[in-house]
Formats: sequence, C-alpha cells, structure tokens
Amino acid sequence: MPNFLVNTDTKLQNIIDDLRKSSIIGLDTEFIRESTYYPQLALIQLSDDINTYCIDVLAIKNNNLIAELLSNKDIKKVIHASKQDLEVLNYYFKCYPQNIFDTQIAYNLLTSDISISYSNLVKKYLSVELKEGSWRTDWLKRPISEEKIIYAANDVRYLIKLYEILNTKLHEANRIDWFEEEQEIELKKSNIVIEPQLSWEKINLPSNLTSIQLNYLKKISRWREEKAISNNIPKRWIFNDSELIKIITSKPNRLSYIIDNLKHQLNKNDVDFIKSTLNDEYIKPDSVNKNLDGHLYNERVNKCQKILPEVAEQYNLASTFIANKRDIDAFARNKDYVKFLHGWRFKIFGKLVQ
Repeated sequence: MPNFLVNTDTKLQNIIDDLRKSSIIGLDTEFIRESTYYPQLALIQLSDDINTYCIDVLAIKNNNLIAELLSNKDIKKVIHASKQDLEVLNYYFKCYPQNIFDTQIAYNLLTSDISISYSNLVKKYLSVELKEGSWRTDWLKRPISEEKIIYAANDVRYLIKLYEILNTKLHEANRIDWFEEEQEIELKKSNIVIEPQLSWEKINLPSNLTSIQLNYLKKISRWREEKAISNNIPKRWIFNDSELIKIITSKPNRLSYIIDNLKHQLNKNDVDFIKSTLNDEYIKPDSVNKNLDGHLYNERVNKCQKILPEVAEQYNLASTFIANKRDIDAFARNKDYVKFLHGWRFKIFGKLVQ
C-alpha cells in the first residue's frame, strides 16, 4: 500500500475526490499538546483499500475540503481510541466528525483485555509488528522525514482490516447493539468537547468527598478550565487534579500551606478567588447526600463487589469496563445518573444489584 505526502491544496483536492468514492476510510492524527491548552495539529493520516495519505495540515490552506470529508455521514471513519482525535479535529476544522467506528471500543466489548494499543491490536489480529514511540516525535518539525511518514502511515494502514475483523466478531457475539450504544455515550460531542462548567466530571474523585466539597470542586474546576482556555496553557500548569482535591478538602489552617506548596505558584488574585470560594456561605451541600445512610451505602457497595466479578467472567469482559469504582460509588449514594443502570450494562449487571 503506497504512502503519499499531501502538502498542497491541489494534491488534497485530488485525494479528497478519490476518498469521496469510498464507503470507509481509516483516520488518525498526530499533534502536540505539551505547553498549550488546545492541541496543535500537525498531520492527518487517511487510508482506503489502496493507499495511505499523510496530510501536512501546516502546508494546507483549504481546510474546508477536510471538514467536508469529516462531516460526511456516508463515509465510515475507522479510528483507534478516537477521543483525542475527535477533539483535535473538532477544534481545528470547526466540525465534529461523523460516522465513527472506534476499534478500541469494539475490542473492549469482546474481551476482558481493555484499552489495548493499536500496535498490539494489529499484532493480535494481523500478526504485524509495528514500531512504537510517536510520543517522542516532534510532529511540528518540517520537513517531515520519510521515516516519520512511514510511521504515521502505518497508524492507518491496517484500520480497515481491523474494522472488518472486529465488526464480524461483534455481530457473531450479538454485541453490535452494545457497541453502537457505547459509542453513542462515549463519543458524543458533549463528552469530548468539555464545557468548563462540566470539567469536574473528568476528575477522579475520592469516594469520601462530601457534597459541599464537591460543590467547591465544581466551582474551582470551572475557574481553572476557563483560566487555562483564556491563556491557552495546560490546566496542570495552574494546578493538577490531585492538588485540586487537596485544596478543596483542606482544613482552614492548612489551606495557605497547601497553596504555597503547589508545583506552580498562583498569583494573589488566584489565591483570593480560591479562599473566597472555600469561605462562600452560599455554597451548600446537595440534598441528595445530606442523609446518606452509611449502612445502606456499604450494603450496596458490597453487593456490587460480590456480583461484578461473576458477571465479568460470564461475559468475558473487564469488570472495570462494566462498572468502575466511581460508578459503584454513585450507585451507593443514589446519584441521579449511574452508568450501569442503563443499556447493556443494566441488562447484564445493573438489574442484579438494584
């Protein structure tokens, strides 16, 4: 399968014309996200049954051609572990890619070995060894070497073959409906392009967090996200998630010490905002947690922990893929939304613990 570097609008027009005739393509991206909030897109890789194309987005001026391809619902785009790719493509081209088949999600529904890498998936099903290590590559550097082009092209070369294998296996296992449901949840735009007010949902929370501490976290997490966006810096450069947890759970006499010992120093306005938030008498606990029954909580957690391994073994799925600690904690606390009380997870697990 030949590799083609696409670095002019004329070349791009030609390959887009060819790809429009395809019903399915492979898709991947290379980007840098080390010192910015927004990813810096460097390369888009596309493949069909015949060729692989590496599109140098730094040299292309007509982004509308790519946006049109991404938004075309008649062309299936096969991507491995697609979330970051969808985020960067949406940001760069101002359109959310349509008709996705995520090979990692498909594989998660077929085995207890979750979150497999693309190279390991290729090795497992196609017996091909791929070189690892793109995270060490400066994809913004030009000119792009032939070695980089080969490496990038390999990231899409086998996607259509993997789709054919995984799609067949999903149908054979009668789990294609599970797959479609899982993609609808995981790959919906609101789950990929995070609004600042919902940024707290991506934080790994301790199970003993009180309701009022959670409300502190929501407010400060939103502030951190908005500050990172306005300055186009990684939010960890303000403070990371573990530091945020320390801040909102600190005792009043320890707060100044914690702030003074953050990895990145905050300015006075930032410190004043945090302290005023933690002293805000109008931030109240959510009523759902006011009267949490400790006995009932433990009973629900224990029931889940007893039944979950049995269900995981029966269906050959990873237990954490069915229900993780956060899901079980939400269930035990009687939260409004619990993932395993809906869809395929409810059918195999949720109904057993209700």
